[in-house]
Amino acid sequence: MKIIVSIIALLIFISCGKDGTFIPTQQETIYKVEPATQEGYSYEFTKRDCTTGKQDFETFVMACNGLKDESLNSECAIENREELFITSQCPGSFS
Repeated sequence: MKIIVSIIALLIFISCGKDGTFIPTQQETIYKVEPATQEGYSYEFTKRDCTTGKQDFETFVMACNGLKDESLNSECAIENREELFITSQCPGSFS
């Protein structure tokens, strides 16, 4: 008889209060994330008798093409520009 009363009391206790749905008790963590910014590309080479000036580009491919442009770079630092082109793994060839 005690077992039946205990089972009934347990069933009443379990069924009281909630509608039967499980609600997790963990709190959500909200992180503040800064908006993404576009990355720019730039270079500048200065030799004893010339300078490329600071060259800024919006994309990697534009920077690679800029390295090859003689007039943009005042025909300066061709060896440095070619080395940067190769080490940066720019598409295509420097010449």
